[in-house]
Amino acid sequence: MIKVSTRTKKTSFQVEWPEANTVAVVGNFNEWDADATPMKKNRSGVWKADLVLDEGNYEFRYLVNGQEWRNDEEAAATPNVFGSYNSAFSVELPKKKTTRKTTAKKSSKK
Repeated sequence: MIKVSTRTKKTSFQVEWPEANTVAVVGNFNEWDADATPMKKNRSGVWKADLVLDEGNYEFRYLVNGQEWRNDEEAAATPNVFGSYNSAFSVELPKKKTTRKTTAKKSSKK
């Protein structure tokens, strides 16, 4: 499962694989580096990782026990160059509201 918080700008990854010894989230946001984003397992067997990502479209997979590639079942899927699929998601942050300053014009009358 992926959640993007527009308030904190964090993208949270979460999967429940209690049988796994290690899980890493690997994608185009970390140059597909299997060591860059290891996930942490809680007592219930849920693996979590949080990242702060810029706006954009991202692809990723989970690497389980350093050998098995898995997709996020709740994410969209997109074909990859290996003949399988990557999970995909987008980060869209709200636009900042711009306020216009109005300045009072001074009268040139004397």
